[in-house]
Amino acid sequence: MNYVTAALPRKNLTEVERKFLKVGNRMLLEQTNGRIGSAALMDIVADWHGSRASVGFEQFAKNWIAEGNAKNKIADKLLRELFGMDGPKPRKAA
Repeated sequence: MNYVTAALPRKNLTEVERKFLKVGNRMLLEQTNGRIGSAALMDIVADWHGSRASVGFEQFAKNWIAEGNAKNKIADKLLRELFGMDGPKPRKAA
């Protein structure tokens, strides 16, 4: 019998994404409580690599943040700023 296992999608960061991670991580570490944001950024990278989805890193990260996976208000705020998601929030329905 031949057993075949499905190959996981190959994950490759683009040059721009690699540079973004390096610079973004440094920026986080320079901020107050930046270590919390930096750790959450590494969680995103690890989850992206472990995901079977073939979505790119940036979109995966934005979805990850939007779903509330940071589990910490400080990390969530820092990551939203880093990924440009800190715009005005829609008003809650009355």
